[in-house]
Amino acid sequence: MQGKNVSYLKGYSMKIKSTIEITCSPEEIFSWIDDPDKAMCWQKNVKSGEIIIETAERIGTTFKEEIEEDGKRLIIFGEITGYIQNKSISFHLKSKIHKVNVKYSVEGNTKLTKVTVDSIIKWKFPMNIVCLCIGTKIKNNISHKTRSELGELKVLCET
Repeated sequence: MQGKNVSYLKGYSMKIKSTIEITCSPEEIFSWIDDPDKAMCWQKNVKSGEIIIETAERIGTTFKEEIEEDGKRLIIFGEITGYIQNKSISFHLKSKIHKVNVKYSVEGNTKLTKVTVDSIIKWKFPMNIVCLCIGTKIKNNISHKTRSELGELKVLCET
């Protein structure tokens, strides 16, 4: 029991991983992930975004996004924490309800590419308590949303 209490005090976190194969080159797919305007085409919940500080090497670039889900809006501040052109991009995101580390990776050839999204979400109070009760449902909803977004990305890249 004490372990659960310690977990509750430190917050609740979850790991989510999603993968999809897309019939397209890694470079073409990465352009849809790397470009914020293009990313909004397949990340339907992102309603607006702005770059706060842009760095030439991409790492350290900060931004703000407004997300809408089920009629509720959430402001997220982000920073690019890792970047390898046409291979991977990592973000650290913060909002009033959570902190997220997410990495998008692409690998393949001109005919078939695998896209992987790895996320670690650390929930803040009071969401950490909510997650103790219905964490599996929340994780399943986020996994479904991520797979849906990747499906949108697949359609855009393959047409």
